[in-house]
Amino acid sequence: MMRVALVNPPFSKLVYGEEYTIKSITPCLGLFYLQSYCSDLAEIRIFEGESYESMSHLIAAIGKFAPDVLGVTTNTTTWPLCAQIARASEARLKLCGGPYAAFRIEECLVDFDAVFLGDGEVSLRRLLQSGGDLTATPGIAWRDVDGRVSRADPSPLLELDDIPYPDHEAMQLGLYQASPHRELPQPFATMVTTRGCGFRCTFCLSAVGGLNNGRYRERSVANVVGELEVLRLKHGVRSIQFWDDTFTMRKSRTRELCTALSKLDISYVCITRTDKMDSETAELLAMSGCKGVFFGVESGAQAILDGDHEKGVVNQQVVEAVAVCRSAGIQTTASFIFGSIDDTLDTIEESVGFSLELNSDYILYNIYTAHPGTAGYARAIQEGVIDHYCVDLQRWKGEPEGVPTVCKRIPRTQLLRLKAEAYIRFYQQQGSDAHAYIIETYKSELARLGV
Repeated sequence: MMRVALVNPPFSKLVYGEEYTIKSITPCLGLFYLQSYCSDLAEIRIFEGESYESMSHLIAAIGKFAPDVLGVTTNTTTWPLCAQIARASEARLKLCGGPYAAFRIEECLVDFDAVFLGDGEVSLRRLLQSGGDLTATPGIAWRDVDGRVSRADPSPLLELDDIPYPDHEAMQLGLYQASPHRELPQPFATMVTTRGCGFRCTFCLSAVGGLNNGRYRERSVANVVGELEVLRLKHGVRSIQFWDDTFTMRKSRTRELCTALSKLDISYVCITRTDKMDSETAELLAMSGCKGVFFGVESGAQAILDGDHEKGVVNQQVVEAVAVCRSAGIQTTASFIFGSIDDTLDTIEESVGFSLELNSDYILYNIYTAHPGTAGYARAIQEGVIDHYCVDLQRWKGEPEGVPTVCKRIPRTQLLRLKAEAYIRFYQQQGSDAHAYIIETYKSELARLGV
């Protein structure tokens, strides 16, 4: 039986910097699903980079396992670590997947033998069944004997209910943490009940044009409840972080799912769009144990929301979504993005002002990241704002780490200052005693930036 190492590089300190202490660090569910779907064909071990003291310790652990097949999940900022892991490995076959690899095939094939181009379950299973024959594996790209990139036919997308539950035994090891807006009774677990989204947000790889072209798929409610029962009865889990892109996509499914959740005595938080929230939905969530909802607001300037983000909502919907959640007793988190292509000091101040008026319990401010494969990346290339950059962790410091910013009018360092100042303004308004640790985090960031 072959030995397979599936690796998620360490990311929190790299991606979040000093903010990592107030950010969620969660399992890489994609790797755990690959393991559960293929565990009868190989000895598969998952290596979560977050649990190792350093890259050298992680690489040593992988080497000690001595895998025949190495699989590494890629994200934009962590790409240099992925390449480092591949170069250090003596595995016979080196594979990569995830959002960065799917849209940077030629670059990835320098260090890896094959790239998975979408959901990897079927591709990995066929690869293992064939004994590692790339030519017999759907849904991948590789170099042929002449060095040319070959692409197999797409891998069929599974019915999500056909994928066994991930190994929660391995995930309940205390390796993970919840950010303040996702804190719930311990122990907590993470789940997804859907994949994809299918909207057109320019920054998102779950959108149309992104992974699997954003195709939205659902698990059945019975399948979701079955996993929750395992978590509750076998592992004593008291709360769930649902990481679906749009938890309340369909009203009828939301009703069915919430009715089932209401019988389980589990608290949870979820993510959804503001145009997928109304008073009925908020009440359904509240009665079923929902304690917090995360909304991607993105900008308080409607012109930026429409033009740069293509969000498809108006900010009055944001106001109403937050209000109905508050009325139902659900806390809200509103997330904003600074530094899109056309952002200015005025539009960012509109966003900050809107966030201060919104009456949300928590706020996130982020810097726009032009991920390869997104519409925002394509536009930035087309307009000459950026080139086809190579991720460079030494050149581009601070969010987005290793990646150039795309804002035409505001330089990187100023965006970082605006972000830190916005956090301080919001949480001082909320009450400095309750949020002192968040305020101090961003005061330290301003000091680091020389303000």
